[in-house]
Amino acid sequence: MTTSEFPQHERLTRVLNIYRSAMRRHIAAQWRATYGDAWFQELFSYLTEHQQEEIRTTRTTLALRRAGGEVLISKDEEDEFLIDIPMFLEAVKSRRDLFGHELIGWEMTRRIANVYKLRNIWAHPPLRDLRKAEVGGAAEDCATVLDLFDPHAADAIRDMMHDEGESEAPLHALTERLDQLQWAIESRSLPTDQLQGMLTQLLERSSPGVRQTDSPDPDIAAELRALRAELEASRTQIGEWWRKRERQTLALLDRLAGVNPR
Repeated sequence: MTTSEFPQHERLTRVLNIYRSAMRRHIAAQWRATYGDAWFQELFSYLTEHQQEEIRTTRTTLALRRAGGEVLISKDEEDEFLIDIPMFLEAVKSRRDLFGHELIGWEMTRRIANVYKLRNIWAHPPLRDLRKAEVGGAAEDCATVLDLFDPHAADAIRDMMHDEGESEAPLHALTERLDQLQWAIESRSLPTDQLQGMLTQLLERSSPGVRQTDSPDPDIAAELRALRAELEASRTQIGEWWRKRERQTLALLDRLAGVNPR
């Protein structure tokens, strides 16, 4: 998986790295404040059997690496490292008295659960990149949760998304249209003629505003290639219509890539 082909996956990776580190620190600090050196054993008892088995497996792996002479981390650092995103919800909900009303309320636990769901897709990605709207929503969920106890980490996520968003501003309308079209195609929630209309607007209205560049815009090009491949494989009327527009689609991709037409 490369950055050029899966930019949203790479963006979510950066978001999750910030979120994971901040949540680990906070969870460990809250449990440690009550149970001292025995905090991890106490937390472990509240986790599901599957989560406990994952921790045992990871500990075994770390022990083997340690035996092989790799750099060691302290016992407390290892315990904190073992708390991962799938365990965050259990870690905060199992002891409401440790985390306060806001973090264990419905709104925040819903956000924690949403991040976990997208993290599962991130960990086992499909052939297509994640949607920009999905990643943006997950980033805001992460930042909103972190606002409660680590505003610096929350700001880091928002700053990162804002900086990247500004660089993509000229293509924002086009990517939104692609997202809408992709959802419609996958769910087949619109009649064929409406899907055809959306594709027509994408190709005819968006392409004149696309500026030539020295290199392809990876986000747009990857989305267009994925949509083209999906629709070409379709046996519906929309697939037949798409094949007739192949030349125009290739021309649009060339303009995005800054390639002069032959």
